[in-house]
Amino acid sequence: MNKFFILLLSSIFFFGNAKSNSINGIELQGLVSNWLKSNGQDSNIEILANVKYPYCDESDMVISDISGSYKLIKVSCLGKNNWSFITRNKKKTSKYKAKDKNKVNVITLKNSKKRGTLIREDDIIVIKKRVSNPDGLVVNKSEIIGKKLKNSMPSNRPLHYSNLQKDWLIEKNSNIIIENNIGNIIIKDEGIALGNADYMEKIQVKNIKSGKIIQGFAKNEKKVVLKTKQF
Repeated sequence: MNKFFILLLSSIFFFGNAKSNSINGIELQGLVSNWLKSNGQDSNIEILANVKYPYCDESDMVISDISGSYKLIKVSCLGKNNWSFITRNKKKTSKYKAKDKNKVNVITLKNSKKRGTLIREDDIIVIKKRVSNPDGLVVNKSEIIGKKLKNSMPSNRPLHYSNLQKDWLIEKNSNIIIENNIGNIIIKDEGIALGNADYMEKIQVKNIKSGKIIQGFAKNEKKVVLKTKQF
């Protein structure tokens, strides 16, 4: 519901005294601006200076917000010289929003970190920044805590998944169990992974007991099964 407000003018009429026979655009613009400010709104209106309306007594002047958001302001004279017009109040915040249009919240490092550094929760901050390449952006802190950096990273640069080392099922230098099935017999030995591997990918391991290098397949994070000959 639109609310109409009657502007109470001071004893000295803003746009001239009672003997004036017209009101110009400059006077009307000042009148509307003061009304907006009295309602806690920024004023960004433009009324042509050479516009003139017949004189209106202050008791007959009504200014109202017809948009509900102070974007459209109606000025009316209800006296014998009846007239009205509508002016637009352009929101100044639009320029600010335009500047921030391409800014998004991104996850970055608080300080520069070297390749291979383990990321901890207190290493991470969220800032608003323009991003030229949003593909593959890290969006949740929980997804990178405990991960290692694939390459050195400066502070305040948006983190992408491509900046993180891959999570392998078995990582190089991990202690593993080498399992060899020979018929109904299962032989298990302790070993060390000599590379990285995902599920059922080939991986070279070293048998700790014999010192031999063996090729097998990653079964789980602790087990490598043999399906090929030793070499």
